[in-house]
Amino acid sequence: MFRLLLITITFFHLSILSTYSQNISGEVIDSDSKESLPFVNVSCKQADATIAIVSTDFDGKFTLNVKEKGDYEIQFHYTGYQLNSRVISVNDDLDISLGQIQLKSTITELEGVTVTAEKESVNMTADGMSFNVEEGGGANMEDIVSGMPSITMDENGEVTSNGEQVVILVNGEESSLENPLEDIPMQLIERVELLNNPPAEYTSATTAINIVLKENVKLGNNARIYVEGGLPTQAKAGFNISRSGDKWSTTLNARYIQNELPYKNSSERLNYGSNTRENESEYTQGLKMFNANWSSSYALSVNDKLRFNLSYSHRENTTESDEEELVQNIDPDNINPRINYRTASNSRLTKRLQAQLNYDKHFMTEGRKFLTTLRFSVDDYDQLNANQTNTLYLDSDELRYNDERLTERDRPSKNFFANVKYVHPFNPSSILTTGFRNQTKVQTNTERFYNRDEDGEETNRGLGYQNTDYLNQKFTAYFQYKYKFVNDLTLNVGGIAENSIINSDIENLEDKFSTQNNFWVFNPNASLNKKFNENWMGRIAYSFRMNTPPEWMLNPTINDSNPLFISSGNPNLTLQKKQKLVLDVTNHQDNFSTRGGVFFRSTIDGVERVFENKGDTIYSTFANIVDKYTVGTNIYLQYQLSKKHRIIISGDLYHDMYNTRTGDFPLTQTMFNGKMTYKANLLNGFRVRLTGYYLSQTIRYNGTMTPASGVDASVSKSIYEGKGRVWLTAVDIFSTRKIYRSNISRTFESSNVVDLPTTVKLGFSWSFFSV
Repeated sequence: MFRLLLITITFFHLSILSTYSQNISGEVIDSDSKESLPFVNVSCKQADATIAIVSTDFDGKFTLNVKEKGDYEIQFHYTGYQLNSRVISVNDDLDISLGQIQLKSTITELEGVTVTAEKESVNMTADGMSFNVEEGGGANMEDIVSGMPSITMDENGEVTSNGEQVVILVNGEESSLENPLEDIPMQLIERVELLNNPPAEYTSATTAINIVLKENVKLGNNARIYVEGGLPTQAKAGFNISRSGDKWSTTLNARYIQNELPYKNSSERLNYGSNTRENESEYTQGLKMFNANWSSSYALSVNDKLRFNLSYSHRENTTESDEEELVQNIDPDNINPRINYRTASNSRLTKRLQAQLNYDKHFMTEGRKFLTTLRFSVDDYDQLNANQTNTLYLDSDELRYNDERLTERDRPSKNFFANVKYVHPFNPSSILTTGFRNQTKVQTNTERFYNRDEDGEETNRGLGYQNTDYLNQKFTAYFQYKYKFVNDLTLNVGGIAENSIINSDIENLEDKFSTQNNFWVFNPNASLNKKFNENWMGRIAYSFRMNTPPEWMLNPTINDSNPLFISSGNPNLTLQKKQKLVLDVTNHQDNFSTRGGVFFRSTIDGVERVFENKGDTIYSTFANIVDKYTVGTNIYLQYQLSKKHRIIISGDLYHDMYNTRTGDFPLTQTMFNGKMTYKANLLNGFRVRLTGYYLSQTIRYNGTMTPASGVDASVSKSIYEGKGRVWLTAVDIFSTRKIYRSNISRTFESSNVVDLPTTVKLGFSWSFFSV
C-alpha cells in the first residue's frame, strides 16, 4: 500500500513538471502615435534557439507560452520599425505581463515635418496576403484592390482574377450584401485578405477576397454619403446609415449606378467555301443598377447573436450597336459584293428580392462557435434581343429590307440556401471546422423566337418557342483542420463531399423530354507552412477542385440567346477537374517584403465552346475536350521608398500546354502577366496611385485572346479631419486598352479587336457622426 501511494505521488509530481506552462503577455504600440500595432512578429528565444513565434492581434496584444523556467529573450519585429527586445527570467509559477512595448519607426522626419507612423500596408500570411486598412488615411477599396496581384476591378465594381471567378467573403463567410466591397464602410474594416486557396466549400472559385471587420466595434450613430460622376457617361451615388445600442445594431445601404460606355469593334471572318466578311461597328453598353440592403442584429446574450438581412436589387444591362459589314463570296465567278447595315439591341433585366437569417452561438470555451445561415431569394430575368439588317447589293445598287429577328426570354427562379458550421478548437494549437450546406434552385425558362416584317407581322423562327423547367440541388459536407506544431510548422487539411442533381424538363414545338444528371464531387486541399524565423516563411499547398457544369450547358436543344449567335448544350458533359500545387517563400525586411514561388496547375475534361457557322450566324456547342497543364513562377515585391511612398510589383510567368487544339494553333505557349502600382501619401491628406498592368496573349481551344493592358491613375484628398474625401480617377490614361481575339473551327476562322474606352471619374464622400 505504501509503495502504491509512493508511486502515485511520484507520477503526480512528474505530471506537474511535464505540464508546466507559463504565459508571457503584453501589448505592442507605436512610440509616437501610441496606436496599437497588429500582426507584429513576437519571438521567444533561449540560447539562440527560437522557442516560439506569435503575432499580435488586432489590438496589438499577444500571449507567448513557455514550458520551462529560465532566461528568455523576447524580440519584436515589424516592417518599418526598429527591432525591440526584452530579456526576462521565468523563475516561478506566476504569469508575466510585459505591459506596453513601444516600437520606434525607422523613418522619423521628412523635410522638417513630423510624419505619423502608419500600419504596415501588407502582411504575407500562410494563406495569402493581408492588406491593412489605414486609419484616417482616406483609402477606399479600389486603392487596396489595386495592389493585389492578378486582381482587377472594372468600372462596375466587378472583381476578377485573370478572368476567373473571385469569391467575396466577410469574416470568412458568404455575405448577404450585393457587393461587400462597395457596401461596407471602410471605418468598420480592419484588413482585407487575398486568399490563394478559398475555403473548401467554395468549389468553383480559385481565389477569394476576405473582408475582416474590426472586433467589438460599436457602430454608433453615423452615416456616409457618396457621389461620383464621369466621362463617358458614368454616375454613382449611395449612402449607408448605422445605428447601434448595447445589444442591437442596424445598418441601411443603398446604391445607384448608371453607365453608358462606347466601344469600337473591327473584325474579319472567312467562312470556308462560302464568303468573307469585314465588319466595323460601334456599340454602347449601358448599365442601370439599384440595390438596397437592410441588416439588423440583436445580441440575445453575450454569446448569442441573431442577425437578419433584407435586400433588393434591380439591374438593367443594354447593348445598342450599329454595324457595317462588307460580304463577298469566295467563288471568283460569283463575288456578289454586298454591304449589310445592321442595328442590334440587347436588353437584360434582373431583379432579386432576398431575405437572410443568421444565428451565431459563441460558447464559453474560447474560440468554439456554432453558425447557421438561412437564405431565400426570388429572382427574375427578362431578356429581349432584336436584330435588323438592310442589305445593299453593290452590283445592282439594290437595297433590300430583311425581317427583324427577335428573341424573348423570361427566367424566374426561387433559391434556397442553408448552412450550418461548427468551429471547435481542441487546444491553442489545433482547430477543426465542419459544416453542411444545401443550395436549391427551381427555375423556369420561357423562350420565344420570331421574326417581324416591315408591316409588324410576326412569324415563328425555327421551333418558335422552348419552355424548360430546371431543378439544381447541391448538398455539401465540408471540413477544415488546422494544427500548429511546436517548431512553427502549421498544417492545414480540408475537403468537401458534394452531391449535385441537375434535372430539366424541356418542351418545344416538336419535342417534350427530360434530362437527368447526378454529379458527385470530392475536393481535398492541404497546405504546410513553416516559419523559419522573424523574416522568412515557406509554404507548400495543394488543392483539387471538381466543378459541375451550369444547367444551361447541359440542355441539348437550341438555346437562341442572340439572333446572330446560336448555342446548344451537351447533356453528356462531365465534371471539370482542376488541381493546383504551389511552393513559395516569403521574406520580410524593414523596408520591403517579397514573395516568390513556383506553381503547377492542371485542368482535366475542360469545357470549351466549339464553333461553327450557319450562314451569317455562328453556331457553338460545349464539350469536355481540353486537358491543359501549366507550370510557372510568380513574384510579389512591396518596397517602402520612404515613409509615405511605396511601390508594389507583381508578375506571373507561366507556360500553358494543351493536349489538343483546333486547326494549326500551337499546343504550347509561354505567357507573362504583370502589374506595378505606385502609392504615395502626401502632405495635407493627398493620396496618389498609379497602376500599370500588362496581360499577354492567352490560348484557348478555339484560338487566342490578348486581354487589355494599360495605366490607371487616381488622386484623392481627405478633408475636415478625414470626415470627407474627394477623388479623381482615370482608367486607361494612354488609351491603350484593346482586346484581340482569334477563333478557328472546321467551318470558319475569324479575328477581331475591341477598342475599350478611356474613363475619368470625379467623386466625393462625407461621413456624419451622431446622426
